[in-house]
Amino acid sequence: MNRIFGIILMCVLAQTSFAQEVWSFQDCVDYAMEQNLTINQSRLNAAYASNTVLQNKMNIYTPNVNATVTEGINFSNSINPLTYQFVTQNTNSTSMGLFMDFSIFEGFSRISNLKASQLDLNATQMEQLELENNTKLTLANFYLSALLAKEALQITKEQNKLTLNQYKNTLALVQAGMLAAGDKFEVEAQLANDELNIVNAEIVLENALNQLKFLLQLDPFLPFDIQNFNSLDLSGNENVVSAEDLSQGALQNLPNIKASEMRLEAAKNQLKAAKGSLSPSLSVSAYFGSNYFSAAQEQVGEELITTPIGLVSGTSDIVVATFQQPSFGNKSFNNQVQDNFNQNIRINLSIPIFGKWQRMIAIDNAKLNIMKSTYDVDLKKNALNQDVFTAQTNLKAAAKKYAANMQNREAANVAYNYATEKYKAGVINNYEYETVKNRFIAAQTSVVQAKFEYLFRKMITNFYLTGTLDL
Repeated sequence: MNRIFGIILMCVLAQTSFAQEVWSFQDCVDYAMEQNLTINQSRLNAAYASNTVLQNKMNIYTPNVNATVTEGINFSNSINPLTYQFVTQNTNSTSMGLFMDFSIFEGFSRISNLKASQLDLNATQMEQLELENNTKLTLANFYLSALLAKEALQITKEQNKLTLNQYKNTLALVQAGMLAAGDKFEVEAQLANDELNIVNAEIVLENALNQLKFLLQLDPFLPFDIQNFNSLDLSGNENVVSAEDLSQGALQNLPNIKASEMRLEAAKNQLKAAKGSLSPSLSVSAYFGSNYFSAAQEQVGEELITTPIGLVSGTSDIVVATFQQPSFGNKSFNNQVQDNFNQNIRINLSIPIFGKWQRMIAIDNAKLNIMKSTYDVDLKKNALNQDVFTAQTNLKAAAKKYAANMQNREAANVAYNYATEKYKAGVINNYEYETVKNRFIAAQTSVVQAKFEYLFRKMITNFYLTGTLDL
């Protein structure tokens, strides 16, 4: 019983695994947005830009604070840093301090730099969206190419079935004496050619799936297949939406132009920042610190000193004087730190006079950057307008091509059905029938190619109009 259950479970798991290998277009998009190396690499640019914004904010709102500790060892002779007296012994000294510097005004350069970095961050995010959109478009193209290859393979297999039916009819006609025996060999040759066409179509499909797999950066040895469309919307608005509407929709919805415009605004703020460097700057600084010197002395007590100061006249008795004399010892580290503690606050005004022309060159470069960014905006707008008009033209042509191929297929289908009845009746020979059949197969193939070209062109047009990409 357990063995039977295990077999059933393995079958279920195998079917589940197989189902997971079939990818929908949305599966491909979701995977690419999360795993594609180029997209993930581009996200680092946004992270760098975000750090730049944070740094510029810190430059405005926070001071520089540094703590210093210096330890010195002196041999034989040294100078007491507190009394500036000469000391003839080995000593060591310690100095420590806390320094703070805060810039109050720099000609609004820091504010302009902050605005420029925020715009650069927004532009980087727009460029990230542009890369994602381009990846989606490439995915859609490869996905549709794979679907086209699948339908082309199916048509080739259907052609083989038609040839098999033709072969059966030919055998019957040969046996009835209505066709020559040589006609049978012609159909057999056609069957062999059909088998070759199937093999070639399978190779084309495999290459198309591999292209999609490589774009997704999947394991090349991973079994992979794509999901067929359940229904295809072949109704179009290509005759309704004008190129002007497409252009306006693209300007509003796509990130391409927005990124360039943000770069231009950032360049203008960078020029303001460069001009701000010509203004005087005002800052405030503060210092808190103390010192320690190993040879420093302090009074530790007093001692009674008796010293002769003369003799008593006539008796020669010694006259002495008694007084208190302070005694000294090494001053402790804590006492020195407390007694030597010092602090100061300074206000600094810096007026730029001449800096080797660096500020003027920076201003000139900022102006050039504005011109470059302006040209970039204009170039992208021109390219977008060209793409929009091309997309509109291609959509109209694809719609007409699809409609014409549909009519051709219907006519070829009627001709093929009529030729089949005539062939069964022995009215036409094998060559004539084969010609009609091949024309019908070619018409089917042309419809499939026109259909997927139309779908791709329609998808691009809708993308310009709405900013969304759907299949």
